[in-house]
Amino acid sequence: MISDSLKLKTISPFSSPLNIVLGIDHLSKSHHLFLQRLTQSNERFTNIHQDKPKKDYQDIEVDTRDIRLLMWTSSEFPELRIHVFPNAVAIAEIDMTVEGHLTAKAVGDMCSDKTEVMLADAYPQFFKDLRQACGFEKNDILTFDDSNTQIDIKWTARALTLEKSQLSQAGIDTFLKNWLKDTQRPEDAADIIAGLKAYSLTWLNYVLIDRCQQNEDPRISTMVLAQYYYCAQENCNGMLKDAIDNAYNGSDMSITEEKLAQSRVATRLHQIDFHEHLKYLNRFKRKLIHDILSSWDFEQMTANGQRMIEVCSSRLEEVDNKRRERSTVMTDLLLVTLSFFAVFELSLYLTEFSREVMSRPALDYHDDGRSFFLEFFANVDVDVMFTFGFGLTFALVVIYVLIKGK
Repeated sequence: MISDSLKLKTISPFSSPLNIVLGIDHLSKSHHLFLQRLTQSNERFTNIHQDKPKKDYQDIEVDTRDIRLLMWTSSEFPELRIHVFPNAVAIAEIDMTVEGHLTAKAVGDMCSDKTEVMLADAYPQFFKDLRQACGFEKNDILTFDDSNTQIDIKWTARALTLEKSQLSQAGIDTFLKNWLKDTQRPEDAADIIAGLKAYSLTWLNYVLIDRCQQNEDPRISTMVLAQYYYCAQENCNGMLKDAIDNAYNGSDMSITEEKLAQSRVATRLHQIDFHEHLKYLNRFKRKLIHDILSSWDFEQMTANGQRMIEVCSSRLEEVDNKRRERSTVMTDLLLVTLSFFAVFELSLYLTEFSREVMSRPALDYHDDGRSFFLEFFANVDVDVMFTFGFGLTFALVVIYVLIKGK
């Protein structure tokens, strides 16, 4: 425990009802112009693209482009900022202060509880503003999910912000060790105390030394971006799991095909956007986001998404092959039925024609003598001809089955 009050920042991804249509290039100039008109429709929307350089790579110290759609703020919640991203993802960034004399675990729990309460209070207004934004003009870019009326917080990360002067306080070393003990690099606590590192950004509990006085701390903005990419990929994998479940347990394969097509496109476009956006980040943020996502095994997560696509696709191919086999069997049965009637018709025609020729000699007056074959069939009993037709059909079916089996 330490005696001073602590300043923290929480980062909480949650499901956003606002999304953009698949395939829209949200880095294009036309899309940015659309977002400018959108942000002007509501005072709580901030156009995060207006201060960006007009040309790519004009200023190497700042990012050339921003993947966010907009940022939502409210005078009722001055400590809250909500970053709205594509892929139905929003990330809440909340500044808060916690009084001292608390353990590291108690501070973390208190931050999570405060975040949930504040977001529950702010979400109705956020939801209403986004709904109005979708109707501010006719567009083929934005979509809105009316069923997403309750906030769904994925997780809450907590960033402890300290000044260098605070590192000399009594008990701060123990507090930092407890704060980072369950992260991927608990040894960062000793490095920070020794002045070797200025931040620790690995897993849920973070530490920042000497918070930047800029509008956006690049370490925080990078973490927000990393959490967006991770959360969006997790959503894509969730859609793929749903498609797999429907493929193996559902009865309507057309629904599965639709879900797979949508989730597959969303997953691949998300990966394209990720690699495309990296080249617009400044060097520091690009390296930091690689380090963060590597520690989260992001590549394995995306690879698992590709495996789920393959599993679902193979299941659909299997069902399609079975459907084709059933179709082939039905076609074979139809051909057998037609051949059955054809053989019967042939036998009846031979009997009828031969008996008619035998009873009306004028029909074969051009022949030198009476036909042996017609005379033979004319003398065969009708029941025998039926039996012959049935036997011939049965023999053809047996021969077909033997050949088909080989």
